[in-house]
Amino acid sequence: MSYVITIGRQHGCGGRVIGKDLADRLGIEYYDKNIIHQLIADDCGIDEEMVSELMEKKGSSLLYEMASFGKTNPLEEQVFISKSKVIKELADHHSCVIVGKCADYILRDYDNVLNVFLYADIGDRIDRIVSVYKDFPAITEKELNKMDRQRSNYYHFYTTRKWGERKNYDIMINTSVGLDNVTSMLETIARGRFGGQD
Repeated sequence: MSYVITIGRQHGCGGRVIGKDLADRLGIEYYDKNIIHQLIADDCGIDEEMVSELMEKKGSSLLYEMASFGKTNPLEEQVFISKSKVIKELADHHSCVIVGKCADYILRDYDNVLNVFLYADIGDRIDRIVSVYKDFPAITEKELNKMDRQRSNYYHFYTTRKWGERKNYDIMINTSVGLDNVTSMLETIARGRFGGQD
């Protein structure tokens, strides 16, 4: 019996690192935005970079406000529909870990799904973004909060749910306790619930 672990997360909390390590430990597939964006691009017949741009735009406050008045971009909707299709196909074919992409919402009617949300202390997130990810030479708390708002806006626009709200997830963990510790906890929970590998 296959199963899926979805991981929503704040930027800089180590979600992709944990997701990949967890998938490796459980012997299941791993999918993050890089892999899923390519699958969406193939499905829609558009460039992968355009897929990324369309998803990032929907997180902006301006487009979020416009959407409140019923204005929408057909290509953005096509990309989300394709994303839903891709994620459901992945879930239908094998056990996997899916990081981000509203996967918890897209798979809300599926059995055997464990929905996780990861967060971390602001200082730890900034340090990881600058020192480990090296996404930016420096980042302020204000800039990081803006990134979180963009993720929240995108999630809410397509799901009508509140991003990071406890009732949407089975587990919420502060990764400041250590990425390896969090991965070990999730591995134990997954093996207890699903029995490990397919």
